[in-house]
Amino acid sequence: MEKNSILNVPLLSPGWKKLAYVFFPLPVLLVIGMAVVNPKLDPNESSQIIYGFWAIGFGILNLSREKVEDEMIKTFRQQAFQTGFYWLIWGLAAMMLVNYLRFDRITSEMFTAYLVLFLLNAYIYGAFQYQKYMADKEEK
Repeated sequence: MEKNSILNVPLLSPGWKKLAYVFFPLPVLLVIGMAVVNPKLDPNESSQIIYGFWAIGFGILNLSREKVEDEMIKTFRQQAFQTGFYWLIWGLAAMMLVNYLRFDRITSEMFTAYLVLFLLNAYIYGAFQYQKYMADKEEK
């Protein structure tokens, strides 16, 4: 494949991780401020704002380069994306089952793109960090 292919995803510099960490507390503060200004704020809107910001934060973390990007890290990254999708499928199935048992229906307002993207990026991040942890543990 060519180096400039559409399939080549350039990774962000490690400095972007600092910006990603801002996306975790920021929506909570934003929702609190919005609730003070508008006490009739719908709780579903609040949760979607938080899910959206957290999805962006984890997405930036997932696309940020490590200090050393060797073949092992590239393999970990690929495996983390595969594992993240696997966990997402089972997690959504479990949520659908719980929703069915609790409300006698499968669908819900809680199944939104924001939630799914948050879960996917969180699972990918968790799988990647776990692989790095296990590799460091094996080296020692």
